[in-house]
Amino acid sequence: MVTSKIAQLSEHDLEYLDQLLHKEFSKQCNDSTQWRSTHHQNNPYDNTKQLTRLMDAIRSQRKLLTMPKW
Repeated sequence: MVTSKIAQLSEHDLEYLDQLLHKEFSKQCNDSTQWRSTHHQNNPYDNTKQLTRLMDAIRSQRKLLTMPKW
């Protein structure tokens, strides 16, 4: 079900999601760096791995949209 909803998104929708994810990823990286320098340990609220997986999924879906059909 979910994949069919993702497949219904347009190229423009996926581009917008990718931009949002990149902004959040940059923010998370910056926050994690500041956290480590202040607390000398990893940030427990770091979501960069999850954001990376989401960005990969969006990129894959965009690639599927642009692939030539048989």
